[in-house]
Amino acid sequence: MSVYRLICFVLVAVAALSLGAVPARAQDDQGVIRGWVFIEGGDRDGVPGAVVTAEPPAYQADGITEETLAITVEADVSDNGRFNLNWLRSGIWNVTASAEGFSDVRLRIEVTQGTARESYACTETQVQKCQDPVEFHMARLKTEANVTVDAALGDAEDTEREEARLQLTAADDAYNAGDYWTAISSYDQLLESWPQMAMLHEDRGDAYRSLGQFAEALTAYELFLATEPEADVVEAVERKMVRARLLAGDLDAAGDLASAGGDASREDLYNLGEVAFQQGNIDDAAGWYEKSAAADPTWEAPVFKLGMVALNRGDMEGAKVFFRTVVELAPDSPEGVQAAATLSALP
Repeated sequence: MSVYRLICFVLVAVAALSLGAVPARAQDDQGVIRGWVFIEGGDRDGVPGAVVTAEPPAYQADGITEETLAITVEADVSDNGRFNLNWLRSGIWNVTASAEGFSDVRLRIEVTQGTARESYACTETQVQKCQDPVEFHMARLKTEANVTVDAALGDAEDTEREEARLQLTAADDAYNAGDYWTAISSYDQLLESWPQMAMLHEDRGDAYRSLGQFAEALTAYELFLATEPEADVVEAVERKMVRARLLAGDLDAAGDLASAGGDASREDLYNLGEVAFQQGNIDDAAGWYEKSAAADPTWEAPVFKLGMVALNRGDMEGAKVFFRTVVELAPDSPEGVQAAATLSALP
């Protein structure tokens, strides 16, 4: 099968931070972007052989002057999925994670200069805290038409299997090229001709999810699960379903997130806590904050919110424990400063 690289444009803005002053470098080229590259639907497994490339901004930080000094920066991803891009000038960079056999994923990331604990480096355009790493979740390209056809049509005539193989290859090529409607139409035609190829319902679900058609995606995934696949496949598809529910903003349906395990990032869990807290569901919020803190024990944000939950419940001593932990983790962060002030005000 021809393998295409699909670039999924995810428009976010994250203010990245500098490592600190380095005499040999100019003042405006100390920005850093760091984070992880994970396999989508997996248990936060790193993508083997992945590379992250940052293409320089067109303009300098003032938004007017053309950028002429910045150059493309590239970093290999470690086995556990971690990467660092260093010595970046201020501006909005196009950052792409790519790997053989996976769809490329691109983020637009705003880089500013500042030290790791200076909150002024954050900008209004960011959607994550400036000191937080970014995460790429990469989907595998569909390249197993031969295996799929042989498994479903093993007893068919050679000519019939070849016809199905050609049709499925074309459908997968359309999917990998981002032509999801064509892919869905082709998968539907294959299922009409060969209903025993029920595994294609997962592919239909993937295509619908990529189009933002979450209800249709969930229906397709449920049809696939009805075929009773292997347990590890069931777990992976259930994680896809949870991700679809999250993208659709379905907080109640995302209650299965805990059982979905690693596909939930610390930010996913934290944001679910924020929604529950705003809705007055304190117990639910505490549960999500606890899961977020467990996903990254060094991140102060969910620990601070657990302190707020404790105060809301009237557990002053418990709140003090959480706030002290926040101060220990990140004394100069906004949460650390607020936690210290709250501790001073508490009896």
